[in-house]
Amino acid sequence: MTEAWDLQTDMFLSTVEVDALLTHLETRAERTKGRTQQSARLDEMIVVALLLSGLRSSEFCELAVGNTIVGTGVSAFVVHRRAGPGRMVCVPQRVSDLVRGYVDEVRPRFLPAEVDPDDQKQPLVFNEHRRPYERSGLYRRVVRILTEAGLGDRASVQLLRHTYGYLAYLRTGGNLLFVQRQLGHAHPRITSVYAELVEESYADLAERVAGESAVWTAERRERVYKQCRPAFDCAVD
Repeated sequence: MTEAWDLQTDMFLSTVEVDALLTHLETRAERTKGRTQQSARLDEMIVVALLLSGLRSSEFCELAVGNTIVGTGVSAFVVHRRAGPGRMVCVPQRVSDLVRGYVDEVRPRFLPAEVDPDDQKQPLVFNEHRRPYERSGLYRRVVRILTEAGLGDRASVQLLRHTYGYLAYLRTGGNLLFVQRQLGHAHPRITSVYAELVEESYADLAERVAGESAVWTAERRERVYKQCRPAFDCAVD
């Protein structure tokens, strides 16, 4: 059986840190100009896409334009794997908006002369040297961006992936199956580590179960009574 790893709190960002990072990226992209602004917008797209999709660095590097909303019309990334089945990773509209803006306004400036901007089979991300990203290059860029945002020694692509797992579990009410499928984990035991990071009152959870059950039962009781009343009346007669 697949064993889960030990996930520590310094291996993912808190919600406050996430908000600070997103604000930093957005502000930097808005306040810079010219080619510096184009690089800042690429930085924002890369980090936000990784943060709010949970993709592995290799998966992100292998994305083609057609694997995004630009090609599918769906707010998702289509991830293909060399071994095993691929998956569709749903992403927030915020991510797809950044992807569209990057593809329309930034990416053409970074493309080699021989690459057709409309060819959706081409890689999504090209850098300022007009080359598509591979894992080590993407890793270095992400580390630089996160370090500039004040995250120091914690900066890594994996920090963003772990943060996605934490946020996905926290903000979906503990939907472990959703988190597992989004992250592409082969076994739920791996995904379960994120459940241990979210602290909730067991007393509140117990009351929530009883409360939701009571409401559902009352509604169902009334519906069943109305449907079955003729039979009840006959039985009484």
